[in-house]
Amino acid sequence: MKKTATSVAFVVATLMIIAGVVFWLMDGKSDDGKPAAKPTVQPVVLMSTDGVEDNIERRLAQREGRQIKADCPKKVDQAIGTTFTCEVFFVGRDDAIAVADVKIDGPNGEFSWKSQANVTSTPAT
Repeated sequence: MKKTATSVAFVVATLMIIAGVVFWLMDGKSDDGKPAAKPTVQPVVLMSTDGVEDNIERRLAQREGRQIKADCPKKVDQAIGTTFTCEVFFVGRDDAIAVADVKIDGPNGEFSWKSQANVTSTPAT
């Protein structure tokens, strides 16, 4: 009986070692036997928002007939889908007259934006 228990333990240990070796050899291989592609982490690429500010200022100044100042975060993630908000002011005024919502649309930082009036702004007297 003692000899049988020892033999069973030896067989179980051997099977566990073989299973471990098989799993170790299969690690890093895809289902078709080729090495699996390593996951790639896309680095965060920051872009300046100077061009965004210039675009907002130019277009809103044409519409309003007054000088406009846009205040956006200085750097944002250039990844497609990134969104951020810019405050819009009349030059010489401290209260925001509008908010511009900006979205990165293209891989090279192409963007679109839309603005809405800031209802808490008070008119100049």
